[in-house]
Amino acid sequence: MKSPSNAAVVDTLPIFGTIEKWCSLTGMGRRATYDALGHGHLIAVKVGTRTLINIAKGLVWLEAQPTAQIRPQRRREPANS
Repeated sequence: MKSPSNAAVVDTLPIFGTIEKWCSLTGMGRRATYDALGHGHLIAVKVGTRTLINIAKGLVWLEAQPTAQIRPQRRREPANS
């Protein structure tokens, strides 16, 4: 069974979502989300007291972030007893 393409997944998402929805979709924490909003990386609107993030534009920004450069751990030599 093929997994859906990114375009198909984005088509099923709401246009706007709450902070909680954004965090659950992306795995970003609330603090990182508010930092991204404060720097203008994410677009949000206020509806009453709710902050709603533009999900599609946010995902475009997130995909444009640099790839993580994770180095493998160095193996430790066993201690001589």
